[in-house]
Amino acid sequence: MRKLLIIAKREYKATIRTKTFIIAIILMPVLMTGGIAVQALSEGRVEMGDKRIAVLDRTGKMFDTLREAVEKRNTDEIYDSSGRQMQPKYVLEEVAVIPDKVDDQLLKLSDRVRKGELFAFIVTSPNLLNGGAAGAASATIQYHSNQPTYEYVRRWLSGIINDRVISVRLATAGIDRKVVQQAMTPVSVENLGLLERQASGEIKAAEQVDQVVTFLVPIAMLMLMFMSLSITAGPLLNSVLEEKMQRIAEVLLGSVRPFELMFGKLLGYVGVSVTLVAFYLTGGYIVLRHYGYADVIPPHLLAWFIVYQAMCILMFGSIFLALGACCNDIKEAQNLMMPVWLILCIPMFFMSVILQHPNSPLAVSLSLFPPCTPMLMVLRMAIPPGVPAWQPLVGVAGTLLTTLICVWAAGRIFRIGLLLQGKPPKIIDMARWVIRG
Repeated sequence: MRKLLIIAKREYKATIRTKTFIIAIILMPVLMTGGIAVQALSEGRVEMGDKRIAVLDRTGKMFDTLREAVEKRNTDEIYDSSGRQMQPKYVLEEVAVIPDKVDDQLLKLSDRVRKGELFAFIVTSPNLLNGGAAGAASATIQYHSNQPTYEYVRRWLSGIINDRVISVRLATAGIDRKVVQQAMTPVSVENLGLLERQASGEIKAAEQVDQVVTFLVPIAMLMLMFMSLSITAGPLLNSVLEEKMQRIAEVLLGSVRPFELMFGKLLGYVGVSVTLVAFYLTGGYIVLRHYGYADVIPPHLLAWFIVYQAMCILMFGSIFLALGACCNDIKEAQNLMMPVWLILCIPMFFMSVILQHPNSPLAVSLSLFPPCTPMLMVLRMAIPPGVPAWQPLVGVAGTLLTTLICVWAAGRIFRIGLLLQGKPPKIIDMARWVIRG
């Protein structure tokens, strides 16, 4: 036991003192929130050149409406409060319709788009403003551009044109649009929790559900566990692989047994993972407390998170250690790591489904499947109203049993593979080592 603890202590100190660990602490929040940060930083830094749009108005009544809307947009809607331009201006160009040469006009406009003279052009059908069902069915707005991923122009034009079309159709039918708008005003459905009876006997009113917090907390905890495992798994495999390639393992095995060496490394990296997680949980709690959300993460959930995190590292870490012990170089290890990573990604594949249906049979079954239990059980526990008390206990029992089996099997592979040189590893050989020892 003393040797095992010495190995664990050495691995822990050697890892947390490295620059890689410090970089990982910095990069993890960047990876988790990078998309949001990039969008915020890039807002207003898009191309600001004018976008010229040609309009082939076959109704003869839409261009004036579009021109007025563009003038209003270019004056009031594309600047922030400080007066800085945030969106490009739109410039409309009216194209007179030649009834018997519409196709030729469309071809010429397309050529102008290709040359960069126009950003896009739109064509309104002749019966766009008709109010009858037959006319409405064939009414279309054709938007042509060679930049199909740029959706802002198309959506803006669609909103303006449809608003005008609805007004004309209602006026043609003799219907007051204000009456229609009043009748069609939607009624908001408030998302509230449940009422409670307090100790004093008074009934506590239901509180408004914060959708951001409701979804953000479980997603953040799942991502934190996945990222910490990802950061820990690579060094685990590389550590034992490097010791094997440099023949350091042969020296170590002269002083300790293979299982002590492997389990000591595992405990050391469990400590690294818990340190990493504790650092971010503490930082997250400080941020939540600053904004008045300190009570959204109950203490028992944090305790379960640490327990499942430790077992997750033990379970998958033992597998990575076994793979590193029986491989001769990084290339061989990467080939064997792919199936393990596919299993690790299963919780990520089902995350959105479980967020919507946390207590469905699928969610319960997956969260009790040991390779997925640590991540999915924590995810379900973080979603109100939580899970029955027996499920986390059964999950711990199943995960613990699976962890013991993985550590035992990995120990047998580790003992043989660590001293094996030159021969590429095969799944059949590793299975034989587990069975026969």
